[in-house]
Amino acid sequence: MWVPFKRVRCQCTFCGHVWRIPRRRILRFERFFTIKKGQPFVWECHDCHEGVVIPGTYKNIHGELVRIDPKTLDPNTEVMRF
Repeated sequence: MWVPFKRVRCQCTFCGHVWRIPRRRILRFERFFTIKKGQPFVWECHDCHEGVVIPGTYKNIHGELVRIDPKTLDPNTEVMRF
């Protein structure tokens, strides 16, 4: 069953701040930034501007189940700034 306001738990890797962002907002950003298949979607933290915000487990716009481990994040990952 599709829940329109399902929220994804997102956490900053530096300051540890936690947000619960609606899944549809993350999907809109993925479409806007034209995220390619297999590319993780991470963005700069709005509070500390030091770390990146990593979303919890969710299905992306390509239908893939996304699980990003902050400890093994590739240093060449593109960080979105908005």
